[in-house]
Amino acid sequence: MEAIYEVAKQEYDNRDPIHTVQLDRFRQILEPYLYHYLIEQHSPTLNQFWQTYVPPKEAKRAFVIVERRPHPNFAFILKNIAWADPTNAVYLFCSDANLPFIKALLGSKEPHFNIIVTFQGLGTRAAGKADYNRLLTSAKFYEQFDPAIEHIVTVQMDTFFRRPLPNNFYTGDYWGNPWAWCQTLPGGGGVTVRRLTKMIEITTKFSNTILENEDAWISDRIIEIAGEFPPLEFRKEAIMESLPAQNPYCLHQFWTFLDQYMTAPRSAVVQYWTRLLSLS
Repeated sequence: MEAIYEVAKQEYDNRDPIHTVQLDRFRQILEPYLYHYLIEQHSPTLNQFWQTYVPPKEAKRAFVIVERRPHPNFAFILKNIAWADPTNAVYLFCSDANLPFIKALLGSKEPHFNIIVTFQGLGTRAAGKADYNRLLTSAKFYEQFDPAIEHIVTVQMDTFFRRPLPNNFYTGDYWGNPWAWCQTLPGGGGVTVRRLTKMIEITTKFSNTILENEDAWISDRIIEIAGEFPPLEFRKEAIMESLPAQNPYCLHQFWTFLDQYMTAPRSAVVQYWTRLLSLS
């Protein structure tokens, strides 16, 4: 963790004056360091759990991963969500290009996962973002799930579940980590909770014509239709991104927002990050 702090401090001291460019750089530069640490620290626990883990093919809740690349964090994320809630079904929306990779990761467990080939090829970074936003704001996407599912939890490749999920995590019509710059909205980000019937209702009624970021678009629609989402204090402590929390269930790219940490004493930051990146 000391080494990760040093890289973060160096990046912060040499930061680009253009804020949006710098956030993207922090995100990309620091992610490999963080996941190397997570894999080193937690693979023994997660691998042991994975040995006997088999997800239900059908359940009232499901984890959802939409990823068309053979991403280096994929194996860790699969084992991490399994540990976080083994009672959930798992849906993997992939491409023809990374399907063999996913099959290799799952091995004999493959029949227990819902694998849906959705994309052709790996695509560029820009095209991948556009396709993702288009997919998750379309009714056809949500209609592919078992209609008996009540809530889905979307999971991206830069997340970490540090605590097992309780039943009250699966609540509301839609919500995610609160955004520091707009805390009154339901939020979004790398982990979101979505009521399946409400997503079908919204995406059938509205159209994302200008291809906004899907989480911002759905968050706005939830406000527009007076949908349900938990209060700020619950969301802030449940999923952490740009607002620091004491004991969140899961994290998303908190290392992107270094302004929150680099003005604090080094020892305090190292201690806090170490605690955040532990399995509780």
